[in-house]
Amino acid sequence: MAHQCVVVLVIMKERYFDDLKVGDRFKSEPLSMTEMELIEFAHKFDPQMFHLSRRDAERTIFKGLIASGWHTAAMTMRLFVRIGLGVDELRWPNAVRPGDVLMVETEILELRPSRSRPGHGIIRLRNVTTNQRGEVVQTMLASAMVPRRTAPTTI
Repeated sequence: MAHQCVVVLVIMKERYFDDLKVGDRFKSEPLSMTEMELIEFAHKFDPQMFHLSRRDAERTIFKGLIASGWHTAAMTMRLFVRIGLGVDELRWPNAVRPGDVLMVETEILELRPSRSRPGHGIIRLRNVTTNQRGEVVQTMLASAMVPRRTAPTTI
C-alpha cells in the first residue's frame, strides 16, 4: 500500500493587487503525492539513494525514504506558474518523508505598484511549508506579479 504525502499549494484565487495588504496570509488546498510519485520524480531529476529506494534509504543519514527538496520546491512553485518573478531564498531545514502531510502558508511581506506594467503590482512573499508535527520543511522568499483590479489613469 502506497504512503500518501499531501502537499498543500497556496492559490490566491480571485485576488487583485488592490485587495492585498502587508501581513495578509493565505493557506492552500491539498495536493496528494504517492510514494511512487516521489520515487518517479527522483529517478528523473534527483537520483540519490535516499529518494529512490526505501531499503537503500534506511542506510543513509536520513534513515528512510525522503522526498527530494527539488520535488517539494516544484510543487510549491505551482503558485508562481502564472504570476511568479523569481525565488530569492529557498531552504529545506527538515526532510519530507512518505506519509507526511504538508501545509504551505504564504505571507505578504511587501507590496508595490509595477513601474513597467501599470496594470500590475509586485508582491514580496514568504512561503513556509510545515509537516503534521509543525516542523518547518521548506522556506522560500519570492516575488510575484499580480494584476490590478483597474490600471491607474494618468493625466
